[in-house]
Amino acid sequence: MRAKGMSMTKMPLTIWSFLFTAVLGVLSFPVLLSGFVLLLFDRHGGTSFYLSELFVAGKVLPNEGGSAILYQHLFWFLGHPEVYIIILPAMGMVSEVLAVNSRKPIFGYLAMVGSMFAITILAFLVWAHHMFVTGLNPFLGAFFVLLTLLIAVPSAIKVFNWITTIWRGNIRFTPASLFSIGFVSTFISGGLTGIWLGNSAIDIHLHDTYFVIAHFHIVMGVSAFFGMFAGIYHWFPKMFGRYMNQTLGFIHFWITLVGAYLIFWPMHYEGMAGMPRRYFDYSTGLPSTLSKA
Repeated sequence: MRAKGMSMTKMPLTIWSFLFTAVLGVLSFPVLLSGFVLLLFDRHGGTSFYLSELFVAGKVLPNEGGSAILYQHLFWFLGHPEVYIIILPAMGMVSEVLAVNSRKPIFGYLAMVGSMFAITILAFLVWAHHMFVTGLNPFLGAFFVLLTLLIAVPSAIKVFNWITTIWRGNIRFTPASLFSIGFVSTFISGGLTGIWLGNSAIDIHLHDTYFVIAHFHIVMGVSAFFGMFAGIYHWFPKMFGRYMNQTLGFIHFWITLVGAYLIFWPMHYEGMAGMPRRYFDYSTGLPSTLSKA
């Protein structure tokens, strides 16, 4: 459906990002569906894909061979590509908004496409870095550490290309461009902490703490929204034929940026101090799932 004369190497990076996002979705969501189907079989069909023991007529039948870890594998095989399903469209939109408002072509167009392709491939090879403390074989864990650190390379390429695009550019500081710059800032801040969590030895201490909350939500919660807001402010006039209020846009940006860092930055220090997540009442030491039923 490309216009005549628009080759693949002339497509906007936004469209490239949507293409790779579609590939990720088509290949990863069926695995989650299969995991849910097996769960339904366990709950209602008397199977034991995940259960290590089976309840039949009030009796417990042990050693049925099920493994709860299988569910984690199936879930995280979707769960990690899912984060790129959310962030890749934002990356594409930010690439275009930064180029337009810097009045320059995007720096390293082919490198940006190649890095998105590399992220799409590697996204399917790092799921077990969520599972370092499940009893995963340490040698297998080292394999996932390597791939996790490797996926930082195409992400770094994108960051350097965004920064180089605005370098010496004739920048217009519109709400859209500010949200794009904010995206780059939060993506760097949240991405650097991912290098910590991607190390299986450090993750023993940081797993299930507020450090994970901070890392995940700065990248996924804040960066993804910044990319979305950049796209809305940039394309709203094109879509609806009227401009948005610039002053309100600036207020929106600064409150969001400052508020996001004030909320999530201290969580890194809380996590390093050992503060666990999902606790209903710290005085009892019970997680929320074991609180008053």
